[in-house]
This record gives sequence, structure tokens and C-alpha cells, in this order.
Amino acid sequence: MRFPITAWSCGLAVLAAASLVLAVVGTAQADSGSDVVSVPVSFEVVTDNQSGLPCAVGGAIPSLLPIEHHETVRGHITGSRHELDNHRLNGTVYTHGDGYDESFWRYPRNNSYNYADQMARRGHISITFNRLGYGDSTAPNGNDICFGTEASVVHQIIGQLRNGDYRGARTPHFDRLGLVGQSAGGFIAEQEAAGFHDIDALGVLDAGELNAMPLLAIRSGQQQVRCLTDSRHGYAGLEADGRQFADDHIYNADPEVADYLVSHRTIDACAGTRNAAQTLAGDGVRNSLIKVPVLVLSGANDKFFPHPQLQAKAYTQSRKVTVEEVPATGHAVAFSREYRRFQDSMNTWLNSNHL
Repeated sequence: MRFPITAWSCGLAVLAAASLVLAVVGTAQADSGSDVVSVPVSFEVVTDNQSGLPCAVGGAIPSLLPIEHHETVRGHITGSRHELDNHRLNGTVYTHGDGYDESFWRYPRNNSYNYADQMARRGHISITFNRLGYGDSTAPNGNDICFGTEASVVHQIIGQLRNGDYRGARTPHFDRLGLVGQSAGGFIAEQEAAGFHDIDALGVLDAGELNAMPLLAIRSGQQQVRCLTDSRHGYAGLEADGRQFADDHIYNADPEVADYLVSHRTIDACAGTRNAAQTLAGDGVRNSLIKVPVLVLSGANDKFFPHPQLQAKAYTQSRKVTVEEVPATGHAVAFSREYRRFQDSMNTWLNSNHL
């Protein structure tokens, strides 16, 4: 299990663990005064790489052959109780970025920032999960996990959702499925969409090849140094410390929200940024294979990916590309004081794609 880096967040982790125990016992209600429920689910996956974009994995002698582990991805399906009682549904899968975990989509401190809950109130169903190595999902060695591997994992999750072949108190089948990725999750989502053609719409948030700033390469290189000198089971932080993380990710946020994000920042798989250059080049070429509608969204003050209109040019074969820029917002696009603008943009896009 990948833990937040800062030690002073232990008390918060205990509270989070207690909440998880309550959720696992049965269906956890997200708000006692609402009809929104969040059902714990899990998916059994294999860390192969069938995405079509090989990457170097392994320890001292990297290999382009995937290193296969049998792992468990854990997450939640969030929606209205009425909707989740149905056997066949439409929904959207969300994958978080580096430095975060599933709580990016299910913020526990203030329900207004709980994206999955807020979308459920607007009639949408969200499938969120901890990527391998984060939260309560299992953690293979981080030298064995690249974005192509994770794209294959997401593909397996999508297949299981369509077939109802996963674990949980409720395991409905999904007919239409969107896929949304934030930051590193955006690159993973692109590879999944280009390699497997099994989704109905794609959202790329705070990510992209054409709008990547030099700071991304700098932080990736710095993480690789930490991977060599101070990694934990093949994981290391993208930023050196909480102050650097806050400077890179957070803009115009309430102090309580900013403190939570900093105290819960995660360490990330070393093989991910080790293959960063290949990911940027490979995704840039393969984005022309994506034909479903695409949303490109970033905060106007994002230090890594500030120009969504440039990234929109990558999806040359998409039926429709929508561009959104959230004002006064940084890389943590869901958590600025403009969070309602972000939620409104997502709601409009989900509605336009019948999700």
C-alpha cells in the first residue's frame, strides 16, 4: 500500500481507515440527508501491457517485456440509490494522477469538493479507484508499473464493468462507459482509448503532450534521482517535499483543502516517469487512433499543462473535441475556489455524451 509521505498525516490516515471499515461493511451513504450511495468494489487484474505502447520495466536491467503480477484494484461506484438498483447502467471511470489517490474524486473533508457525490446528485454514476500502489489497492514493485501497464489494467476494469464480473455488494453491468484521467491518469486514459477502443467518450484533465511545460521534465528527472537513492519498493515522490508539491499543484484553494492535499500527497511508480519521454512521443502519435468524443480540460494556472486548446489539436480523428479552461485554478483542478465551475463543465460534458 502506498502511504502519504508526511508523517504528521497519520491521525488523518486513522480516520480514513475507520471510514473505510464502515464502507466495507455494507453500502456507505455519502450524505445522510441524500440518496447518494458509494459502494465498495474490487477488480482482479493482471499487469500485462497490451496497450500497444511498450515501456521499459524492471530493476537494474530494464526490459520491454511486461512483468506480470496478479493484483487487486479497489474503488467505489457512486450514484443515486435509485440508479444503482438497476441492473444495466451508464457511467464514467475516473483515474487519478500522480501525487494523489482515489480521494481526488471522493474528497472526505467537505462534501462540496466530493466530485463523485456531486455528480451523483446531478444524475451521473462514477467509478473511481486507487491505481495499483495507491490507497488500499495492492502494490507491485513500482519499477514494474508504467503507464502502458496501467492502461491495460484500466481496460480490464472496463471489461469487468461491462460484464458485471467484479466484486461488490452491487455489481451492475454498464452499457455506456466514459473514461476520464487527471494528470498522469490522463496519459493512461489516452493509451487505453487508443489501444483498446472500448469506451464511449474520453476526458483528459490537466494532461497532454502538446501542452506539456518544461517543469514536467524537470520534476520527472528529479524523481528518477530519488528512485535511485531513496525509493520505497520502486516508488518515490515527484516533488521533493510538501512545499514544492503545493507550489506545483495548488492555486487559489482554501487553506484546509490545501493542507489536506499536501499531507496526503503520494509517492509514485518509478517506471512511470522513467518512460515519460516515450509516453509523450507515443501518445502524441497514437492520439490519432482515438475516434470517440474527447474533453480537454485544464486550470488556467496549471504549471504543467496550461494550454488545453493546444492539446485539443492532437485528436485529429475524434468526432468532437471540447475544450474547457477553469479560471483561477491550478493543476489540482478539482480543488480551487472555482471548483463549481469545474463541476459544471464536467456535468455539461457528461450530459452531452449520455453519461
